Amino acid sequence: MFNSNAADDLPTHDLLAVLEFTERIVAVSDPTGVPQMLAGLAELVGADAATLTRIDLRTGHEVAALWPQYRVNPDVLAGYAAVSGTHPLRPLLARQARLGGQRPAPVRISDVMSHRQWRGTALYAASHTGIDDQMCALIGARGTTVQAVGLSRYHGLFTDRQAALFSAGREHLVAAVRRMGQQVLPLLEVAPHLRWVTAPVAIPSLAPVRAGELAIQSRLEPARPAAGLVTHATARQRQILAFAAEGLTDAQIGRKLGLSSATVSKHLSRAYTRLGVPNRAAAVRLLLGGADSSRGPLAHHVSAPT
Repeated sequence: MFNSNAADDLPTHDLLAVLEFTERIVAVSDPTGVPQMLAGLAELVGADAATLTRIDLRTGHEVAALWPQYRVNPDVLAGYAAVSGTHPLRPLLARQARLGGQRPAPVRISDVMSHRQWRGTALYAASHTGIDDQMCALIGARGTTVQAVGLSRYHGLFTDRQAALFSAGREHLVAAVRRMGQQVLPLLEVAPHLRWVTAPVAIPSLAPVRAGELAIQSRLEPARPAAGLVTHATARQRQILAFAAEGLTDAQIGRKLGLSSATVSKHLSRAYTRLGVPNRAAAVRLLLGGADSSRGPLAHHVSAPT
């Protein structure tokens, strides 16, 4: 089991990486920054997916904000809801919540069972096939409700170094969530029902989405605003905005698409004009309500403690 004190002994280059992550999220005070926050954490630790998750351990009710944003696979999520209570990290989160403490250590599936045992679980078969390891850190608790950030790896187990990086970044995640406070964002309810809800970032109360905000479609894809991305932005602009919503910088987007950062900035500026929004944050708000969901199944995205 990882000891959170090990985060105090990180080498200089890892401390610099934590500092860069901190600088990246220190200004995050709006729910549109959640994808940026999760993307930055995944990059820092070396994870393939990240989730901001809230679970009522008594009722099993669970909602999550996911990065990267994938098309929701109803079959996978239906399978997950039936076995979500068996996730091996839930008892550890519950114990940390009961004990309290200022710096709960990240916990890994590989801490509590072998890879062979993990691959033999009903949870792995139902919704986590292809995920080699998951790691999560408690960032808040109230009553029977816990809030955690989870990471997934598709190839290999999380190392102690990666756990130390996660631990070092945890307090900055907590601060970012507290800054967002009662501001609401769209979350996917994955248990007991499949639906989009709006909820405050930092507290456990939930409210179903009002009609017209995020329609629940037959395939459970995020609804697109009537005057939104599909209607008014070009294919390239939608592609770039999708990356922007994941928290990538213009330079990072450019590297992915083989474009200069100046060209990416130009595409974004033109997209703002087409969408009738003033800036990147406003465009991302539209995207959160109408994300480009063509990039893969949610099966490999449901992060710990989901």
